[in-house]
Amino acid sequence: MECAGIRTRDYQLAYRLIDALRSSGIRPIQLAPEDPVPASMPIWFGTPSEVESQHDSRGIACTVDNLETAISYAILGPTMPVKHLVFGVDPGPRPGLAWMACGKLLGAIQLESVDEAPDHIGLIVDNISPKTYVVRVGDGSRTIARRLANVCLARGHIVEFVDERRTSRGSRHNHSASAARIARKIGTRVIQRLVVDPSDGELREIQRRSRTISEGRLTIPRSLAKAVAVGRMSMHDAIKAHSNRAAAN
Repeated sequence: MECAGIRTRDYQLAYRLIDALRSSGIRPIQLAPEDPVPASMPIWFGTPSEVESQHDSRGIACTVDNLETAISYAILGPTMPVKHLVFGVDPGPRPGLAWMACGKLLGAIQLESVDEAPDHIGLIVDNISPKTYVVRVGDGSRTIARRLANVCLARGHIVEFVDERRTSRGSRHNHSASAARIARKIGTRVIQRLVVDPSDGELREIQRRSRTISEGRLTIPRSLAKAVAVGRMSMHDAIKAHSNRAAAN
């Protein structure tokens, strides 16, 4: 399926659909709510009441809370419900996340923080309700990968580590595309909680990011950089704590 229509008066739903469809590799086409759906349009999305009023089998009802389920249904069709769902995570300060079933990519996004990844995985599992699923985490960013694996294990997910070599392409790293490639590779099962011990290079990178985020005003010390690396503190809180200490002195 190359394209899908969006025919709704719900602007928030339309905005979310455009983004979600694009991340699934489907070209969104916005239709005016008062216009008929073209005969050439394979499927279209709208609110439950909008779809019901049209009596059109091509219409897929959805809300902002169940987009993943609706798009999965559009892509997989008769194979729904999903028997096995596979997640791929490209670890980093802004992780990439992809999910697929039956060899088909259902969605891929780049998240704004490490902690968002396990939460988003949980939401997708709740929406799609697969019989089984696995979370495959790339091993490129060692500390973040281990953090993510530990949180996922604590939440009862099956976790695999995937060799991240050859999953990153191009000069500009596309994290969501890398996550999709990670999802397609069988990894090594993670059985028990892992030790999270950031390297000197990882701590220096966090310190560098603190300079960038604070626009050169400060560099957080290694102790705070380690707290950020292992997930005890956000970068924002670490910068604020260091700034407060400096002001007090």
